[in-house]
Amino acid sequence: MGRETQYSTVLSQTLAVPHIVIEGQGKFEMVIARCRPGIRFSDKAPSIVTVFVLVGTRDLRNFYLRVLAAIAYIVQTPNFDKEWINAKNEQALKDIVLLSTRKRMQ
Repeated sequence: MGRETQYSTVLSQTLAVPHIVIEGQGKFEMVIARCRPGIRFSDKAPSIVTVFVLVGTRDLRNFYLRVLAAIAYIVQTPNFDKEWINAKNEQALKDIVLLSTRKRMQ
């Protein structure tokens, strides 16, 4: 919460992308989460329903930036919010992310 007050990871009224750089090399993990009732990130973002948590090492910064660009593209697709909130299960949430049409980065 302290970091969130200094530098918010909230990208819209319903989306946040918290991230952290960890020690080591060659490590990158992403967790995606949905919380239908909403997560309170701050007074300005009291109802975040979509969270992409990114954790990676400094050497994979370029990969991290490509992932962030892909996330930005995916969440801007028409009906993303509606499909995300209405997804029936974990596999449906994964499908929204993995099967979405998006520009592939080289």
